[in-house]
Amino acid sequence: MPHAPSLPHRSSQPAPGPTTPPTDVVVEARDLTKVYGSGEARVAALDGVSLTVSRGQFVAVMGPSGSGKSTLLHCLAGLDTPASGHVLIAGRDLAGMNDKQLTAVRRDQLGFVFQAFNLLPTLTAEENILLPTRLAHRTPDPNWQNAVIAALGIGDRLTHRPAELSGGQQQRVAIARALIGRPQVVFADEPTGALDTASAASLLQALARMCDNLGQTVVMVTHDENAAAATNRVIRLRDGRIIGDDAVRRPTSTHAAAAQARPAGAATPAAPTGAAAPAGWVTPAGPATPTDPATPTGTAGTAAPAGPAGPAAPAGPAGPATPAGPTAPTGTGTTANTAATGREAR
Repeated sequence: MPHAPSLPHRSSQPAPGPTTPPTDVVVEARDLTKVYGSGEARVAALDGVSLTVSRGQFVAVMGPSGSGKSTLLHCLAGLDTPASGHVLIAGRDLAGMNDKQLTAVRRDQLGFVFQAFNLLPTLTAEENILLPTRLAHRTPDPNWQNAVIAALGIGDRLTHRPAELSGGQQQRVAIARALIGRPQVVFADEPTGALDTASAASLLQALARMCDNLGQTVVMVTHDENAAAATNRVIRLRDGRIIGDDAVRRPTSTHAAAAQARPAGAATPAAPTGAAAPAGWVTPAGPATPTDPATPTGTAGTAAPAGPAGPAAPAGPAGPATPAGPTAPTGTGTTANTAATGREAR
């Protein structure tokens, strides 16, 4: 009996398609290259860069000047075109898109934050934030809008114009503007470069909270190691190639550090000395000055030790010989007044 032809074995796992990234991958680069110049002036800004960024990650891209980090950011954001390779945003390949399609992706799927705030000076903070949705003729999600404003801590600055805001506040408004459309990913190019240290740290903490609590994805180019420490992943470039890709354990917040420092401060001996201040009340030993009534000038003495010298006053008994003079009744009156004064002092 002839045997039926055997069917080819099929794997239980389907082969992945060439443009089907994992569902939680928001940004993917595949073998990106970018070359500037030619001949001896040829520079490979990107030389076979591949990476993926998952939803909710806060990623720092670092490297020395000329390493290709800004070129990589521009290619990932659709602002520049790689010489070869593919960039996928939420599974959509940017290669082959025309200008109109790229504009739609940048408007609807991406957010941008730059070192310059780029706020319109005649608009309030809220009007600047809502500008992208107005241009797209869309109504922002009020719940998302409130969540973004609360996370960035600018709820009390919405009616202010840029000139009335600090640098840190202006950058927060710029970030809110980038987030208002609920993009798949926000690309930030040196967002803390124009800020002081305190404002930069506060801004980075706000971005980290948005990634942790709201599931936002942020890819940030920076040269600042302190800024990179606020992220949860650092990608390092050199000569157009990735030389490091490491997870980051965020340091304990400054608030927690301060709380840990406080107990040590409480143990400072300064507090006990403050309690010992009642010992300063040794000055009440001044009441011993009633022993000085025989010497009114002794009451003016501020040093209590002078009091012990007061007992030398018994030498005064030599004085009673004067009351023996009958002509000094007024003296006795003076003595009585002095004694009464002494009793009142007691």
